[in-house]
Amino acid sequence: MLSTASTHPGAYPSTLSGFRSIIVTEGIRGLYRGLVPSLFGVSHGAVQFMAYEPLKNIWKNQAEKRGLILQKKPNGEVFLGNIGTLVLSGTSKIIAGSVTYPYQVVRARLQIYDAGAVYGSALDAVRKVAREEGVRGFYKG
Repeated sequence: MLSTASTHPGAYPSTLSGFRSIIVTEGIRGLYRGLVPSLFGVSHGAVQFMAYEPLKNIWKNQAEKRGLILQKKPNGEVFLGNIGTLVLSGTSKIIAGSVTYPYQVVRARLQIYDAGAVYGSALDAVRKVAREEGVRGFYKG
Protein backbone atom coordinates (compact mmCIF):
# COMPACT_ATOMS: atom_id res chain seq x y z
CA MET A 1 0.00 0.00 0.00
CA LEU A 2 2.94 2.32 0.66
CA SER A 3 4.51 1.81 -2.75
CA THR A 4 1.50 2.84 -4.84
CA ALA A 5 -1.03 5.64 -4.79
CA SER A 6 -4.63 4.69 -4.01
CA THR A 7 -5.57 5.73 -7.55
CA HIS A 8 -2.94 3.46 -9.13
CA PRO A 9 -4.41 0.53 -11.08
CA GLY A 10 -4.24 -2.57 -8.92
CA ALA A 11 -3.79 -0.64 -5.66
CA TYR A 12 -5.28 -2.29 -2.59
CA PRO A 13 -8.39 -0.51 -1.33
CA SER A 14 -7.67 -1.62 2.25
CA THR A 15 -5.11 -3.48 4.35
CA LEU A 16 -7.32 -6.55 4.59
CA SER A 17 -7.81 -6.53 0.83
CA GLY A 18 -4.03 -6.30 0.42
CA PHE A 19 -3.49 -9.31 2.69
CA ARG A 20 -6.07 -11.34 0.76
CA SER A 21 -4.64 -10.38 -2.61
CA ILE A 22 -1.05 -11.19 -1.63
CA ILE A 23 -2.03 -14.55 -0.15
CA VAL A 24 -4.07 -15.46 -3.24
CA THR A 25 -1.45 -14.36 -5.78
CA GLU A 26 1.81 -15.13 -3.95
CA GLY A 27 0.88 -17.34 -1.02
CA ILE A 28 1.84 -16.80 2.61
CA ARG A 29 5.45 -16.36 1.49
CA GLY A 30 4.47 -13.10 -0.22
CA LEU A 31 3.68 -11.55 3.16
CA TYR A 32 7.30 -12.03 4.20
CA ARG A 33 8.95 -10.56 1.11
CA GLY A 34 11.73 -8.29 2.30
CA LEU A 35 11.99 -9.95 5.73
CA VAL A 36 15.59 -11.14 5.36
CA PRO A 37 16.99 -7.69 4.52
CA SER A 38 14.83 -6.17 7.26
CA LEU A 39 16.48 -8.45 9.79
CA PHE A 40 19.80 -6.89 8.84
CA GLY A 41 18.37 -3.61 10.09
CA VAL A 42 18.83 -4.88 13.62
CA SER A 43 22.57 -4.62 13.04
CA HIS A 44 22.39 -0.82 12.71
CA GLY A 45 22.38 -0.28 16.47
CA ALA A 46 25.17 -2.80 16.96
CA VAL A 47 27.37 -1.08 14.37
CA GLN A 48 26.63 2.30 15.93
CA PHE A 49 27.64 1.08 19.38
CA MET A 50 30.69 -0.67 17.94
CA ALA A 51 31.81 2.63 16.37
CA TYR A 52 30.95 4.79 19.39
CA GLU A 53 33.12 3.03 21.95
CA PRO A 54 36.43 3.28 20.01
CA LEU A 55 35.61 6.88 19.02
CA LYS A 56 35.04 7.71 22.68
CA ASN A 57 38.40 6.21 23.66
CA ILE A 58 40.20 8.06 20.85
CA TRP A 59 38.50 11.33 21.89
CA LYS A 60 39.58 10.93 25.51
CA ASN A 61 43.15 9.91 24.60
CA GLN A 62 43.60 12.81 22.18
CA ALA A 63 42.15 15.30 24.64
CA GLU A 64 44.48 14.11 27.38
CA LYS A 65 47.54 14.18 25.06
CA ARG A 66 46.79 17.75 23.98
CA GLY A 67 46.07 18.94 27.48
CA LEU A 68 42.47 19.78 26.69
CA ILE A 69 40.08 20.08 29.55
CA LEU A 70 37.74 17.15 29.91
CA GLN A 71 34.82 17.07 32.25
CA LYS A 72 35.32 15.10 35.42
CA LYS A 73 32.88 13.56 37.84
CA PRO A 74 33.35 14.23 41.59
CA ASN A 75 35.12 10.86 41.86
CA GLY A 76 37.70 12.01 39.26
CA GLU A 77 36.36 9.89 36.39
CA VAL A 78 36.72 11.66 33.03
CA PHE A 79 33.68 11.85 30.77
CA LEU A 80 32.84 13.42 27.42
CA GLY A 81 30.28 16.00 28.37
CA ASN A 82 27.39 17.13 26.19
CA ILE A 83 29.35 18.37 23.16
CA GLY A 84 31.60 15.31 23.04
CA THR A 85 28.63 12.99 23.36
CA LEU A 86 26.77 14.85 20.62
CA VAL A 87 29.73 14.77 18.21
CA LEU A 88 30.62 11.13 18.83
CA SER A 89 27.08 9.79 18.80
CA GLY A 90 26.39 11.69 15.57
CA THR A 91 29.60 10.39 14.01
CA SER A 92 28.85 6.81 15.04
CA LYS A 93 25.33 7.16 13.62
CA ILE A 94 26.75 8.31 10.29
CA ILE A 95 29.14 5.35 10.25
CA ALA A 96 26.34 2.89 11.09
CA GLY A 97 24.06 4.40 8.46
CA SER A 98 26.77 4.18 5.82
CA VAL A 99 27.47 0.55 6.65
CA THR A 100 23.86 -0.63 6.90
CA TYR A 101 22.06 1.58 4.33
CA PRO A 102 22.37 -0.95 1.48
CA TYR A 103 20.01 -3.33 3.27
CA GLN A 104 17.32 -0.63 3.17
CA VAL A 105 17.68 -0.33 -0.58
CA VAL A 106 17.33 -4.09 -1.02
CA ARG A 107 14.38 -4.24 1.39
CA ALA A 108 12.59 -1.39 -0.39
CA ARG A 109 13.12 -2.99 -3.76
CA LEU A 110 11.68 -6.28 -2.52
CA GLN A 111 8.62 -4.54 -1.13
CA ILE A 112 7.56 -2.66 -4.26
CA TYR A 113 4.28 -3.59 -5.91
CA ASP A 114 5.63 -5.96 -8.60
CA ALA A 115 8.82 -7.10 -6.86
CA GLY A 116 7.94 -10.78 -7.30
CA ALA A 117 8.18 -10.35 -11.06
CA VAL A 118 11.46 -8.41 -10.88
CA TYR A 119 13.43 -10.14 -8.09
CA GLY A 120 13.52 -13.80 -7.15
CA SER A 121 15.01 -13.26 -3.69
CA ALA A 122 17.00 -10.83 -1.56
CA LEU A 123 20.21 -12.24 -3.01
CA ASP A 124 18.84 -11.79 -6.52
CA ALA A 125 18.03 -8.16 -5.71
CA VAL A 126 21.58 -7.62 -4.41
CA ARG A 127 23.05 -9.16 -7.58
CA LYS A 128 20.83 -7.11 -9.90
CA VAL A 129 21.52 -3.82 -8.13
CA ALA A 130 25.27 -4.53 -8.13
CA ARG A 131 25.32 -5.58 -11.78
CA GLU A 132 23.02 -2.87 -13.15
CA GLU A 133 23.90 0.09 -10.91
CA GLY A 134 27.15 -0.75 -9.18
CA VAL A 135 27.97 0.16 -5.59
CA ARG A 136 26.31 3.57 -5.98
CA GLY A 137 22.99 1.77 -6.49
CA PHE A 138 23.06 0.66 -2.86
CA TYR A 139 23.26 4.26 -1.67
CA LYS A 140 20.47 5.81 -3.76
CA GLY A 141 18.22 8.04 -1.75
